[in-house]
Amino acid sequence: MPRTRSHGSGLTTPLLRWFTAHKRDLPWRAEPRDPYHVWLSEVMLQQTQVATVIPYYQRWLARFPTLRDFAVAPLDDVLKLWEGLGYYSRARNFHKAAQIVVNELGGEMPRDVAGLMALPGVGRYTAGAIASLAFNQHAPLLDGNVKRVLSRIFGLTTPTDEELWTLAESLLPRGKAGAFNEALMELGATVCTPRAPACPSCPIRKACTAYASGDPEAYPAKATKKATPHVDVTTAVIVDGDGRVLMGQRPRDGLLGGLWEFVSSEFRVPSAEKLGEMIERRTGVIVEAEAAHELGTVKHVFTHFKITRHVYLIETRCVASLRASGYVQLRWVPFDEVRQLALTRSDQKILDLYEAHQVSLFAQAG
Repeated sequence: MPRTRSHGSGLTTPLLRWFTAHKRDLPWRAEPRDPYHVWLSEVMLQQTQVATVIPYYQRWLARFPTLRDFAVAPLDDVLKLWEGLGYYSRARNFHKAAQIVVNELGGEMPRDVAGLMALPGVGRYTAGAIASLAFNQHAPLLDGNVKRVLSRIFGLTTPTDEELWTLAESLLPRGKAGAFNEALMELGATVCTPRAPACPSCPIRKACTAYASGDPEAYPAKATKKATPHVDVTTAVIVDGDGRVLMGQRPRDGLLGGLWEFVSSEFRVPSAEKLGEMIERRTGVIVEAEAAHELGTVKHVFTHFKITRHVYLIETRCVASLRASGYVQLRWVPFDEVRQLALTRSDQKILDLYEAHQVSLFAQAG
């Protein structure tokens, strides 16, 4: 581990001066900092770009202006507002944590890292961000941008997270932890980027080992990418005689928890018989799968795997009692109300396929 205290003392002043002059005008940076707003922004910004987050952040506060408003809201409403941001466990954990703060902590958020990390979904990074940015606690943080900046400044090719946490804490200036943390993140996001970093614009380039090497992109060393697993999914758009669509709500815990989807199962259907068996097993509904119409395929990429959904349209008049298997509940939903549910991004695309099919049938009939 490099010596940092003497090195770090020369970073603070130019970095903070640069940040004051060049920081982006982002809605969650409004002063005085509202801890709820800081918390919300940090949850939304996890693995999501700033430009994507801003409109979600603004709509969220229009709907849930206070932490209490958020805590008492139904989870379905929360997930619908989150729709499209992905990583839905963030929203579910944020909701649980807000309820704990409101119902058990008197509405007062913990101010220190330990207290914040006791809340669902709040890890070391988020706790450090809230503690330092909202409460100016002497707490470091470490996100992807900060990891890259520190690795380049100190010429670290393969540092461990624990080494970087120790380094980040050693650099914190007393009384200015929040500004320093935010400046490091801003530098990584706008100047010290993964590719083609704008080194001539960097306020601390004279102290940067990677810049001196002439090859800043070599720091940190890039991890070897693993092959991304692929999953085939069969999806049935089941429509009854009244034009209602059968939708299933996924279990609250797990991937895409609490969201609604068209009836699906993780396999590529080899025959109409197997398609019928899947639908009956998942829903209790018996269909004439031989009459199924293939709508097309929808592809989606998650963080660690990708899926291809093979979509079939099936009309049925057998709407006897439903029997959910693998779903929290099943519901027949009028077609024009499906988009009011909190849907996965790929189910939004499937709904587009179905709508396009309906338009095509109408044109043919005309």
